[in-house]
Formats: sequence, structure tokens, C-alpha cells
Amino acid sequence: MKKLICIFIFVSVALTSKCQFIDTLQAAINRHGSFSFCFNTRNSYIGNNNANIFGFNVGVCFGKKFTIGGGVNTLASTIYNIKYTDGDTIKSKLNFFFISYFVEYILTLSKHWRIDIPVSIGIGSSSYKYTLNNLVVTKSSRIIIPFEPQVELDYNFNRYCGLYTQVGYRLMLIDNSMIDYNFNSITYSVGVLIYPLEIYAGLFPRTGLAKSIRATD
Repeated sequence: MKKLICIFIFVSVALTSKCQFIDTLQAAINRHGSFSFCFNTRNSYIGNNNANIFGFNVGVCFGKKFTIGGGVNTLASTIYNIKYTDGDTIKSKLNFFFISYFVEYILTLSKHWRIDIPVSIGIGSSSYKYTLNNLVVTKSSRIIIPFEPQVELDYNFNRYCGLYTQVGYRLMLIDNSMIDYNFNSITYSVGVLIYPLEIYAGLFPRTGLAKSIRATD
């Protein structure tokens, strides 16, 4: 009997939470969307190498609750693979690039604190690139599909700037079997938040763009 009661309570809480999330999501989508963009870097590992990934995302935010968009991501760190062939030393640079599509749920905790939960999936390629006899050669290029769920905690000092910490995981749904590195990795970053659109609205409050930015507050 106790087990049945516990199961009933668990299912009731789960269904209530799901309904609240769907209601919040529907209310956000019904509002007019606002343009958003951001640059980001996140630390990770490729094999035993530190791998910094640089990204640029653009999207549409609905009611500061839900964002959809896309971006480009590329390996910013330099990782070399050295091989010896017929007495020659070939030093190949690893390339890792993909276009991503993401959805992000935003949970505002207070005036200063909020949690962002972005989930993205991408498509791109990884390869080796080296120079031989003054010619640039690309080798072992294959399609890759990474999947990245993340959680980010933000603290905003005001509407113009703040701090953030982020943790996530990169799971390769489709990997490049010709490259002998493990691309699956935890991702993490800590940094400063800057809101350029809000800064613009603060500097030029009477412009049409500033009014549209503030209208989404």
C-alpha cells in the first residue's frame, strides 16, 4: 500500500511539473520574439588534449523564457598529430568544425539569478590538415554529429553585465572513425556576461531599436 501511495505521489508531481512547463513554454511562444546573439568559448578534451571550442550563436528569444537558434562552432586550440612515413615526419593539425541548432529553456530564479538549459545538435566534419611540398593536404575528413546538453548558472549585476558558469557534455552521435581521438567529453566554462543590445538601449533610449529591446522586458 505504501509503495502504491509513493508511486501515485511521484506520478502526480511529474505530471504537474510537465503541465507547468508546457504552459510556460506556450505562453512564451505566444509572445513576440526578440533577436539574440552571443559569442562563447567552452573548455573540453579531445583525447588527452585540452580543447577549447569557440562558438557564435544567433536565435530568437520568446518572452525571455525560451530561445531557438543556430550557430557555428570550431576548435580554437591547436592539436597536432605527428606520424613518420618513409623517413618523413608529417605534422598534421586537427580540424573540428560543426554547425549547430539549439533550443534553450530559461528559468529566472530572482532579479539577479537565472538558469539556462540549452540543448544542441550539430553537423560538421573533423579532419587532419598538413603541408607537403608547399601544398595543403586535407586527410581523413568525415562527417560528424555532436549532441551537447548543458546547464548554465548566471548572476546578473544589472541589465548590462554579469557572470556565468556552465557545465555540459559533448556526445558524438556520429564520430570520425579515421581519427584516433575520443571526442566525447565534459564541457565547462566560467566567464563574464555582456549584453550589447541592452548597452545600446541604455546609450540611445529614444531610438526605435532601443524601444523594441526594452519592450521585451
